[in-house]
Amino acid sequence: MGLEGIDVDAFVQALSIPTQEALAALPQIQKQPEAWQLAFDLLATNNDTCRFFGAHTLHAKVTRDLDTLDTDRREALRHELVRVAVESSKGAANVLSKLCQALAAYLLAQPTEGCLLGAAMSAIQERAQSTGNDAAYAIVEFLGVFAEELNTTALATAEQARIVQDVRDALPQALQVLLGVVSGLEGSPATDAPEFARRAGQQVSWRVRAWRGLQQWLQFGVPGDTLFVPLLEAVLAQLRVLAAYQLRGDGDEDEIAAATTAADDMVGNAAIAARFGRSVSETVLAHFAQPWLAQVVEHSDSEGVLPWAAMIVTFGETYTEHIAAHLDEDHVVAYLRLAVALTQFPGHAGLDEEVSVQPLGLWCLLQEALADSETSSTFAHSAYADVVRALLAKCAYPPTEVWTAADRDAREQFTAYRREAGDALLGAFYVLRGDMLCALVDSALAASDWRYAEAALFALRSVGEAVPQDENDHLPRLFAPGALMQLQPGLTTLHAAVLSLAGAYAEWLSARPALLADVVPRVAAALNEPALVPAAVTALRRLCDNCRTQLGDAVPGLVQLARDSLQTLPSREQQRVLEAVADVILAQSPSTHAAALAPLTASLLPALQAAVARLTPDPDSQTGLIDCLRGIEALARGLQFADDIEERALAGNAEAISMLAFAAQCYCDESLAAFRAGMLSTLNRVLAAPESLNDELLEAMLAAVGAYVRRGPHAFAPDFGQVISFVRCTWEACVARAGSDGAPAISARWADLCPPLLQSMAQLATVAAPKPWRSDTDTDVALGALLARAVGDVCTGLACAAPTLEAAVEQQPVVSERVFDLGSRVLLERLELVVHSEMAAAHLCKLGVHALAVPSRLALRPATSFLGTVVRLGAPSARASSASPLLQALCSEFAPAWLRATLAGIGGALPRSLLPGLSELLFALVRHHLQPARAWIAELLRDPSFPSPHASERAKRQFTQQLLATRSFVRAKAIISEFAIQCRNLQGTSYAS
Repeated sequence: MGLEGIDVDAFVQALSIPTQEALAALPQIQKQPEAWQLAFDLLATNNDTCRFFGAHTLHAKVTRDLDTLDTDRREALRHELVRVAVESSKGAANVLSKLCQALAAYLLAQPTEGCLLGAAMSAIQERAQSTGNDAAYAIVEFLGVFAEELNTTALATAEQARIVQDVRDALPQALQVLLGVVSGLEGSPATDAPEFARRAGQQVSWRVRAWRGLQQWLQFGVPGDTLFVPLLEAVLAQLRVLAAYQLRGDGDEDEIAAATTAADDMVGNAAIAARFGRSVSETVLAHFAQPWLAQVVEHSDSEGVLPWAAMIVTFGETYTEHIAAHLDEDHVVAYLRLAVALTQFPGHAGLDEEVSVQPLGLWCLLQEALADSETSSTFAHSAYADVVRALLAKCAYPPTEVWTAADRDAREQFTAYRREAGDALLGAFYVLRGDMLCALVDSALAASDWRYAEAALFALRSVGEAVPQDENDHLPRLFAPGALMQLQPGLTTLHAAVLSLAGAYAEWLSARPALLADVVPRVAAALNEPALVPAAVTALRRLCDNCRTQLGDAVPGLVQLARDSLQTLPSREQQRVLEAVADVILAQSPSTHAAALAPLTASLLPALQAAVARLTPDPDSQTGLIDCLRGIEALARGLQFADDIEERALAGNAEAISMLAFAAQCYCDESLAAFRAGMLSTLNRVLAAPESLNDELLEAMLAAVGAYVRRGPHAFAPDFGQVISFVRCTWEACVARAGSDGAPAISARWADLCPPLLQSMAQLATVAAPKPWRSDTDTDVALGALLARAVGDVCTGLACAAPTLEAAVEQQPVVSERVFDLGSRVLLERLELVVHSEMAAAHLCKLGVHALAVPSRLALRPATSFLGTVVRLGAPSARASSASPLLQALCSEFAPAWLRATLAGIGGALPRSLLPGLSELLFALVRHHLQPARAWIAELLRDPSFPSPHASERAKRQFTQQLLATRSFVRAKAIISEFAIQCRNLQGTSYAS
């Protein structure tokens, strides 16, 4: 044997180390024909490193050069692969693994018919017998590797069918071999004395590998229950063996984990459950009902039980319907007791055990199955009662010293456990109903330890959504004056639970004014305790939301509470209180709103003015102003009329119109007018110092204004003309001032500050229209001028930002997205504005030509959406409007350029991932402007290199004919996609499939 230019002996010696030079030369040597023999020579050495590189070379040659061998040599190679695999079965694991990869690659590459997989296993066994070796190691490794290779190898359709059939034919033999290894028995698994059923000398690592191989091979399917059920019986019997070893203290964790995982896959296989679920469920239940599994749960620690628990629960979640249908059978009773034992596993969930969380989902699924089957069972009631008792104990916080010593992750896991336990408690409530509610209320009122009282309150909160509103037997005891709501100081966690409970039952309290009148003041009082503020604010919001009508008499007290919160609570909590109180104010007659709001506006406006007076470019000085603005925004949000009322009024509903008109009249109150004027004046003072404006402050200002600029009336909303003037001044301060020559002077920070302003303009354009309940003069002319100014300034800013508009759009995708979204909203919701902002529409249509050439979804998608809307509304067949002549003129002027840019993108100028947006625009052009589009496309495609030199004249002609003929967008997308593949010269590749 010789390798050109290589001293073979020296090379083999170098590989045994290995040296960097040898490793660098190996890939090139493996490409030579002589490398076949080199591989076997390396395998014949006594050096494991050389043997590994020999196996590696064999794998590389089989993968790459098998087709260079004739039929006889390929057959000889198969025998040699089997030989070296058997001989290496007790050697280095990496050598055997790589040889098995070579053998697997060989079988997957063979084009001939026949059960090659089964023949390979038989050949390994025969070779082992003839040489006195144990075939188990080689077969186990080969089966595991083959399964992995099969899952990762791309096969042609015909070859895939052959391999699949080969695997199915070999499946019984493979499973029998693997089961023989995992059982470690001479014959069938012994069930009478499992603890003595190990074959001497068998390595645990190979049994683990066999268990994993069993799991891998089961994914290929099982022909029928005649094979699967006996296999399952044998696996369960072997699990009993492993359980005996674990109970005796000498079980192997890796083997138990691998075995239970394989069993988990078997009992959790939905396809198997659908095919022969009854025989499988009966088999499993018969084994699970035996005492050995309960003993494992009872006598093992959390880590020891966890793999068994996962398998137990998986079975229950897969065969829930069978369990629900046979609740009173002994085996099912034993199984559910096992699940209860897991639920009440000793310890603190997340802190020192992870078992009890496993069955929580099972109890939810079982409750749903019981409801679907309408099954009534005394044992089900008893089992769920046990579950509730277990969950109450498990949900109780650990003792203080344990909780304090736990790290953050452990605490978060305990909190996560409680969330899942809450779902299980809700499921249990649907089974137990009033009995459970009675038990929980009793526990909450009678518990001597605050931890168990808090757990009962947590459970009550978890089932709150299912408690009927007419429940009057147990909840009144809970909320009665002098019961829970009066607690001893110092128990913060318990107090927070009480507050959360009040919020959870806010809807139930809304029908009980006497109880509500006692609860609300106590929730409000909790705002004075810093540790209780988050829970108290949440409870207050829920009470105000659900009981807004019933709390009319409490408005003065709530307003004072909100006013006090401005001095005592953190900013975020202030906002939540303000919005909650505003909800209650809005629910009362509009004639009362001004008086109710007066104390709040009297506090908010001076605070806003003081914050503006302190404003400097220093970010720290802006914090107070931002907090004031967010407080006003929160109050304004709470005062918004519901969208459905505005929608009904816009649709002509007389009652809704009358309601909004009356509110608008009431909002003319002098105190509200003074607040509105003061707000605008103060905000304009901020604009006078633009150097102090940053993006966060600007967004806070616009959010506050946007909260009260609505279609319906709002207590804080000035005339639309004043809002338009404010937005224009803001634009000039932040983005672009008009220069002395009329050209805009673009701000250095325009790209950061204009997106929120464009978003506000889009909202203003949507709502600023004459309404029956408003007395505003027509503002369309002023708004149209503002839109034209803004869009023109954006285009100027983009032109100055980069050498080309394409580059500018790509560098400023958010600006591009916002300006096109503005155009789309105007077209779709306020079309009449277009006639007052002709230049804005023209600027956007021109900018769209450049945006269509940008390879960015963020820039392209809004552009194609806007242009598609222009195309549809500018079609001759579109419904006539005052904007129709302008839109038709824009289509005539720009559509050829849009079409050219779209076809260029489809032809390869843009990534294929952007085809959906381009396809929508192209289809809109063809559908709504058919005759002009026919001429435009014909003219463009005359260029032999457009949209791609790879597109033949025949392909262009076929594309044009099919596209112009279809009226289906789905069909058009397929036509465009096929043409894009041709333009990119991707026919016959995976991209074309």
